Amino acid sequence: MGLLTVFLVALLLVAYQMIRRPMLRRLAFRDAFRRPTETALVVAGSLLGTALITGSLIVGDTLDASVRATATTQLGPVDELIEAPSPSIAKQVRERLEQMNDPRIDGITSIAATDSAISVGQGEDRLAEPQVRLIELDFDSARSFGGAAKETGLSGPTPGPDTVAVTEDLAASLEVAEGDRVTAYLYGKKLQLEITRLLPRLGLAGFWTGPQTRSMNAFVAPGTLAKASSNAPPSALPPQASVLVSNRGDVEGGADLTEEVTKLIESAFPGKALLRVDPVKSDRLDRADREGKAFGEIFLAIGAFAIVAGILLLVNIFVMLSEERKSQLGMLRAIGMSRSHLVRAFVMEGAIFSVLSSVLGSLLGIGVGWAIVKLAAPIFSGFDAFSLDLQFAIDPASIITGLSVGGLISLVTVSLTSLRIARINIIRAIRDLPEPRSVVARRRTLVIGTLVAVLALVWFIAGLSDEESGWIPAIAGPTIFLFALIPVMSRLIQRRFAVIAAAAGALFWGVFGNAILDDHFFQAGDIFAFVLQGVILTFSAVVLISQTQETLESGIRRIAARRIALRLSIAYPLARRFRTGLTLGMFALVIFTMVFISTLSNVFGAQVDTATQKEGGFDIVATANVSDPPTERELESAPGVVDATTLLSGAALFRPEGFTRPIGWPVSGIDKEFVAGGPPTLIERGDDFESDAAVWESLLKDPNVVVIPLAFLQAGGGPPESIVEVGDEIPIIDPLSGRTVRRRVIAKVENDYAFSGVYFSKKSLKGTLSQVTESRFYVKAEGDPRELQDVAARLQGRFVSNGLDAETFRSLVEQIQRISLQFLQLMQAYLALGLLVGIAGLGVVMVRAVRERRRHVGVLRALGFLSGQVRRAFIMESGFVAFEGILVGVVLALITAAQLIGSGEFGRGVEFNIPYGQLAILTSVALIASLLATAWPAQQASQIPPAVALRVAE
Repeated sequence: MGLLTVFLVALLLVAYQMIRRPMLRRLAFRDAFRRPTETALVVAGSLLGTALITGSLIVGDTLDASVRATATTQLGPVDELIEAPSPSIAKQVRERLEQMNDPRIDGITSIAATDSAISVGQGEDRLAEPQVRLIELDFDSARSFGGAAKETGLSGPTPGPDTVAVTEDLAASLEVAEGDRVTAYLYGKKLQLEITRLLPRLGLAGFWTGPQTRSMNAFVAPGTLAKASSNAPPSALPPQASVLVSNRGDVEGGADLTEEVTKLIESAFPGKALLRVDPVKSDRLDRADREGKAFGEIFLAIGAFAIVAGILLLVNIFVMLSEERKSQLGMLRAIGMSRSHLVRAFVMEGAIFSVLSSVLGSLLGIGVGWAIVKLAAPIFSGFDAFSLDLQFAIDPASIITGLSVGGLISLVTVSLTSLRIARINIIRAIRDLPEPRSVVARRRTLVIGTLVAVLALVWFIAGLSDEESGWIPAIAGPTIFLFALIPVMSRLIQRRFAVIAAAAGALFWGVFGNAILDDHFFQAGDIFAFVLQGVILTFSAVVLISQTQETLESGIRRIAARRIALRLSIAYPLARRFRTGLTLGMFALVIFTMVFISTLSNVFGAQVDTATQKEGGFDIVATANVSDPPTERELESAPGVVDATTLLSGAALFRPEGFTRPIGWPVSGIDKEFVAGGPPTLIERGDDFESDAAVWESLLKDPNVVVIPLAFLQAGGGPPESIVEVGDEIPIIDPLSGRTVRRRVIAKVENDYAFSGVYFSKKSLKGTLSQVTESRFYVKAEGDPRELQDVAARLQGRFVSNGLDAETFRSLVEQIQRISLQFLQLMQAYLALGLLVGIAGLGVVMVRAVRERRRHVGVLRALGFLSGQVRRAFIMESGFVAFEGILVGVVLALITAAQLIGSGEFGRGVEFNIPYGQLAILTSVALIASLLATAWPAQQASQIPPAVALRVAE
């Protein structure tokens, strides 16, 4: 609401000026609406920026709402979870909390659960779900949990002996219905169960605390798990007992009391080190906010290039308006109108465009957001059990924010441009004379420039020590310093050469600055660093080209001396370097982003083999149920398996410095067999280790060290963030007991497609967590990739009773790469809107150019120029500008992509290659669309009657 307030205050100030200055108001409305077609083009070109902002925010709202929906479907009234070491302790905890009768708690219940595999059918027709949660829960008491029976998702009586109630997710996976019989496998036993009821994925029925978004739950009769776990295999974990707590309030409102209820529970059990309260609801909602914000920021950052292009379009439009009305403005100044009056008149006119474009743009942004969600839905639904069903959602605040930001950008841009427009010389304006090129910097300009340069240098130096936001001065500081020194350098050398030197220096810094500062640009992992770098690169390149185009002009004159249309098409853009530079910047920014994304897409698509090799010397990763994992010997006896190594598996809580809450992450315990078989590739290791082998040897010997993945604790996409560095000590919390130990990080694994997490030695992991299982296996097998996939499928079928889920490392890499490529393609589709900004901008500029040069065209026609020559001149003029913009964008994007890939931001061994086919299509479409956008104004120019054009000013 703060932005809306600022926007409304700004509009009120403009409205106040309109009331006080009726003459300026009439002038503004007259100029804004006297040519409806051109006004429509201006608004259309301006509203896309607002649409992109609004659409990006709506995308974030959608992901936020979609993740929040899982709080209803998979948690319901459950706000806190207390995992107990045994059913007897769980019973004590429940009874003690019930005795407290605190009004902040409106529900307490307990469950017992374990992992199981469930199958249906026989032989080739058999279907199996290896990862099912078998739960014991008293339905009658649980329906009153939280005070709203509908929110629990439970119906009917508690399942009796030899019966089971399953969720609709599990039923869909097994293709079963009520009355069908299924077989459950746990603790080495088989249970024949009849399905009596299907339950929705809702509340307690859909209760699931992990990242999986499909609730594969099966509810059995009380006592079933205790009976099945008698005489369980030594490697199996007993059933897990948990106490569930519901806070007063609705599904999301109850989370507001989490901190108070957690303290209440902890105070009820002083000295009980084996009890830890897990704020599952609060964590889920926090994750929704975090991921929604991050996802929206990604689209906003990518769309920022198009937004900047829209700003350049606005500046260009108003500069052209001033050129078109130059004589009119000169006459107004001659009869007594001050510069401030001109500024106010232009701001009033700009406010009209701003209101129209912001309102229409915010409405269009709803459609943009909807389209992005529809395109993104298949990507998010491609994670199998971890798929997320996107639910299109709009927060009214997002529309208001988009409208306000878009409107403010327009107003500020128009106001600053108006200050430049108002600085006209009355005599030159009346006579329509060109402004002098040689300008001597005034003393005030010298002082201001020097002061800005000094401040920029100090800002840059101070930012080098700031790891959070130091990337801003690191990227922008030297550029501001160089351009601020132009007035000073103009006293020593010709101004043109001073501008060329500053632009060349800024371009050099934009390309090589990150390498010089040892990756300081992207150290904080902020995607807006890429936006800022791209804008500076494009700005510097455009300024450099604008100041050196005389060489190009002279060359074309010699080559095409007799091609009058070609010479005319080049002459005007070179004569209006500022205006041409703005148009170049629009095109180059959008092309830069699209080429950059295309290049990354091409690079990642070719890295399957390299990424698979970095996962180590094993071929298959297999995970079994904790209730009945197979042994190494059993796996090695399977056809096609050469060797198998067991990893201890579990999950721990990590709370590095700066984290307000611990974050869960998988952990694995390894032994010498794993190291001998080929561990994953390290991307970074401590200085005291000479080789990767030395790191793994130290890990096996020293129980106080760990190896972490590069993307450790990272949420969202993008390049991996350095949250924890090699050499850091991190607190590790046992989720069951709450006991904390500290371990030192000695290296980082580059890839972790198998999500094995943090590597410990087996001895160290047993001393860290209360419960770990021998349920994870790395397998070596024989054959090519297709044969390896067949081995993995056979393992799943052979060990279905153990709930074994096997995947080849290559298939895991291909799946993640495919999703990444789909996401990059979504970015390209989104950026196509930015290309519309550039094309629309070029069309608007050409329409205004025809209007401004009406008399010039009349003179040319009077001298004998044919209409076809005029048409070709205008079309080639837009083609020349578009071609330069495309060339700048492509070259800078390829250089930046090569620098980024070479820096190791996306891993070592990633090879840079150019997508020639995609670039050819992209550049051809952009160039042809630009020519088509200028076809209509070129046709209008060719049909101007010479006599009318020479006699009529407008």
